Amino acid sequence: MWIETGLFILTFIISAALAVIGIMITYQLYHTHQKPVLQILLYQQIFLISFFIYGIWGNIALHEILADLNLNQQLETKIAIFIPVLGIPFLIVSWFMLLRFAFALNGFKDSRKFPWLYFPSLFVIVFVFSVLINNGVIKVSTNPDLFIVRSIATLNLIIHILFLAPFVFGKKNKPLSKEVVLMKKHIFFYFLGVVLYSGILWYFDVFGSISECVSILILFAVSITIPLTIKLNEKTQLSTQASTNLNFNEFCNLYEISKREAEIVLEICTGKTNKAISDKLFITLQTVKDHNYRIYSKLGVKSRVQLTNLVREKTGI
Repeated sequence: MWIETGLFILTFIISAALAVIGIMITYQLYHTHQKPVLQILLYQQIFLISFFIYGIWGNIALHEILADLNLNQQLETKIAIFIPVLGIPFLIVSWFMLLRFAFALNGFKDSRKFPWLYFPSLFVIVFVFSVLINNGVIKVSTNPDLFIVRSIATLNLIIHILFLAPFVFGKKNKPLSKEVVLMKKHIFFYFLGVVLYSGILWYFDVFGSISECVSILILFAVSITIPLTIKLNEKTQLSTQASTNLNFNEFCNLYEISKREAEIVLEICTGKTNKAISDKLFITLQTVKDHNYRIYSKLGVKSRVQLTNLVREKTGI
């Protein structure tokens, strides 16, 4: 009993750390590059982790409570099914954001009809499924947890097959952004990870608490691979080009510096103060400070001296 409790506590700590890492990396990516597609990914991570915390750990905590109440088997089965179902809206929104991320990344315009088709359809499916279970039309096995996990895992796999579609059938004549090129290289490895944890979840109770904890850890680990892959390859790209002599435009493109930010970088390199920059560019002092903050974040520097040295090192200016 103590070993099982300790194993669950350790798994909770590791999974919580993975969740925090995923959200922080995605937030950092969005905050640095200010791209709408990364904002979509951030929302996807938040809603997905919210479901994991509620649907997985909330369900485990619920079972510990039910074990002490001595309820009859039928009532316990219904509670064990319908309490986790309350967390389904988090997962549904997460799936929606995942699909939006895939289509937006591949240059497909958001269709106004898609949310009106997606949300009602999934909510109707969940509602009808719940009613059929409650009326006994769909028979639940003696292990309600296994039944609900298998149902969600199956639907999750279907959503991820749809997630692959824009990468496989993307626009052939459209120039690909570096994020699309990157994701095309790794997307099938991510999908294999989804298939792997789907298979493990299908038999998550075979070895008791050990297989439960392993499946939870793999689930959390795979869920953060998209932002982690983008972040790691971003660092790799920067390091491989560290010794390359760039012109200033190439430097700005590499670090995704906007036109206005590029003007401020050049003024900083000439030694102008924030006040002097605001007067020359006809913008407010606070606007200059805001631009400085974003520039520092993108370049990974903390001062004007570091910024100037980096520009000189990369471009020779």
